[in-house]
Amino acid sequence: MSTLYVDTINEKTSGNGVQIPGHVVQVVSVDMTSQVAIASGYPTFTTIITGSITPKFSGSKFIINAVLPSYSTNPNTNNWTNSIYIRLYEQEGGGSDLSIAGYEHPGPQQTMEFSQVTPVLFTTGAKSTIQSYTYRIKGAPTVGGDTHYFGRSTGGLSAFSRMVIMEIAQ
Repeated sequence: MSTLYVDTINEKTSGNGVQIPGHVVQVVSVDMTSQVAIASGYPTFTTIITGSITPKFSGSKFIINAVLPSYSTNPNTNNWTNSIYIRLYEQEGGGSDLSIAGYEHPGPQQTMEFSQVTPVLFTTGAKSTIQSYTYRIKGAPTVGGDTHYFGRSTGGLSAFSRMVIMEIAQ
């Protein structure tokens, strides 16, 4: 048995990259930089956070995860009354947004109480072209009169929000 020790591995030909199926090729992380208030009800969706990535390899898939703490100004003891629809939209190149995944998330039950909205690892199909893809997570309150806040700190609580997009080689 032999042992191989290396400090650096370089590509033989520049720009070829290393593509190992099932491995993460690149990661793009986007932090929310300002507060978003969503007051428009369904079916109007407002963008909460946006991230873009250009795949290094044709055939790659993406995994998108986000942590989006929020709170509502109109809480109710029945937390589904002030829930919010969360959707992931994909824009290929300069095309239109296409809704590719979504769910309904219950809101907080008390004023100024944070509710952790965490989309669970959205995944995309294999990408056949190497061009920019933009992902937007959008929200819409299920009930009129509610306002949901993202990226806002209140009462000493942090509302740090982040979206992470990972390219997975195939």
